[in-house]
Amino acid sequence: MIILNSNITTPLSSNVIEAMKPFRDEAVDLSSVDKFNQSALKAYKEAIDKIYLSIRADDEDDIILTSSVSEATSQIFYSVYLKYILTGRKNSIIISQRAPIEEIKIARFLESQGVRVHRIPVTIDGTFDIDVFKEYISSKTALVSLPLVDDESGVIQPLEEVSQICSLYNVALYSNANSAIGVIPVDVARNSVDFLSFSANSLFGPKDIAALYIKKNAAIELQPLIYGKDFEQAGLREMPRDIAKVIGFGKALEDAIDALEFDIEDVRELRDNLEQSLLEIEGAYSLAPWALRVPNISIMAFENVHASILKDYLASKDILIYSFATLKSPHFERVSLVELNSLPSYLKHCVVGFALNTQNSEEEIETTIKEVKEAVKNIREISVNCKEESNGKS
Repeated sequence: MIILNSNITTPLSSNVIEAMKPFRDEAVDLSSVDKFNQSALKAYKEAIDKIYLSIRADDEDDIILTSSVSEATSQIFYSVYLKYILTGRKNSIIISQRAPIEEIKIARFLESQGVRVHRIPVTIDGTFDIDVFKEYISSKTALVSLPLVDDESGVIQPLEEVSQICSLYNVALYSNANSAIGVIPVDVARNSVDFLSFSANSLFGPKDIAALYIKKNAAIELQPLIYGKDFEQAGLREMPRDIAKVIGFGKALEDAIDALEFDIEDVRELRDNLEQSLLEIEGAYSLAPWALRVPNISIMAFENVHASILKDYLASKDILIYSFATLKSPHFERVSLVELNSLPSYLKHCVVGFALNTQNSEEEIETTIKEVKEAVKNIREISVNCKEESNGKS
């Protein structure tokens, strides 16, 4: 299987499986002091240290483990609503027009409750429009939310500049770093965010676990989202009960950060080779190729080739890519990448993404190039034949 949808999900790596194995089938109570649980506690603390190191967090900051980035996002937005907007202390939230789907959904719900939500457009290269942002932020803004990397296009967002502006107004800044972690360096001190979330779904780590970073003395206080028996994690959430997943999470991050130093340029070269080779196809477009983007993502469109059909065709050849045509939702209000690139509107159903990873090889990319070229040719021929048959019947 050739995995080129790494920004969505990945299987567990052999290293992660090996790290999780001693704790996978055991019920571990971290409050117990028996010999096995002491071993589990040591492994747990080492995993937490790796999570802190992966984003260069300070020991005085908090990191709580959640079930997903969506849970972390929900906790922040609902805390802002309940503690700051309902009480009249603040009155608005700012997000990007290219915000992740979970943020778009939460923002729409909060709007239905009377919250003012400002959606900042992006520039032609897909980055958050700073000039427009400056027009909307004020001391009454409760939260600014901006992902570090656009989860579809891979465009890196101007988080440092946004954080500097937020600090002038003492406004909290949250960033979803799920598409950045393990692909580019993530440094919470340099970016000066109040909150940051990420998981290891795209790093060959376990599912259903994520991290929420909380800066010491953040601009706003959070409150629990899920109420349970106790709140051992910064007074905000219960401890995770699946210790194996925590250990796997830490191992996946450790491996990803190591690969970031040694292997990520190889990934960039593979991505560029893939993109340049596919641009040889007539009617092929690379979306935002000039933008500052992460080194593993390429977004392309092929005229007269529906994205879902191409995706399914390649899946039959054991090549996994992702299709923007599958992301339809009444909540999905993003400005499309086709619009941003001023391409013909009929291409909006023809956009696919390739998200490489450090385990991809030159042979896999060459196979992908060959299969995509063949797929585009075949799909176009079938489309022409269908039109001819339809015209003949009429």
